[in-house]
Amino acid sequence: MSTPKHTPRSILKAFYDAEVIYMSAPPEQRDFSGMAALLSPNINLVQTPHLPYGGVFTGPTGFQEWAKQMADLFDVVDVQDPEIFEKEGSSRIVVLSTVHFRVRKTGENIFFPFCQAVTVDLDAEQITEMKPFYWDVHTLNKAVGYGQ
Repeated sequence: MSTPKHTPRSILKAFYDAEVIYMSAPPEQRDFSGMAALLSPNINLVQTPHLPYGGVFTGPTGFQEWAKQMADLFDVVDVQDPEIFEKEGSSRIVVLSTVHFRVRKTGENIFFPFCQAVTVDLDAEQITEMKPFYWDVHTLNKAVGYGQ
């Protein structure tokens, strides 16, 4: 058995780098290919239903739908200072971090604790599942005018 070239940590880091580029781009210049390359054909993104972009997004097409919704709301989506907890030999990791959002419409900056459970396919070097947990859904919704 060969040793994988990547770890869950390195795959997630590459994803975060691609996500920052995508989210900051104006709508007509968004290129999803950087993120798509790191997503399994069977990716499941599970977002709390209490957000304007809540739901389960399946496959790269579903993930791109979510990414467009996020990028329409925020021009900064930056997972900062991630502490990545992983068990050797496991394909799952937990990330504790601070997330920085900047509301595209108003320029308001939001920073709060953020946690993600991420599963990867080490052989394919792709993410198979993401489950983000938001610290303050109310503040985020208020900043973007959702549910008011």
